Amino acid sequence: MAFVSDNRPHTLGDLIVITGTIANGDTSVELGEFLSEVLMVTAVANSGADEPLSAAIDTTSATLVRFGDPGANGGRLMVFGKR
Repeated sequence: MAFVSDNRPHTLGDLIVITGTIANGDTSVELGEFLSEVLMVTAVANSGADEPLSAAIDTTSATLVRFGDPGANGGRLMVFGKR
């Protein structure tokens, strides 16, 4: 399953915050349709028992982010970047 963004992104001048759902097996998402550059990314598993997820901006693309598999319960992704 692909990343599913929330309906309304949050904007702050020329910056944007994208939030959404990630599913079991998801480990990356390309966000070029939402923003031009990722400045920060964080991922959280829905299960409190799971380990915290690693998340990073991929060095091959300004809008590709990678994160750990959220497990069976899925998780949430938040990305802060430039529009």
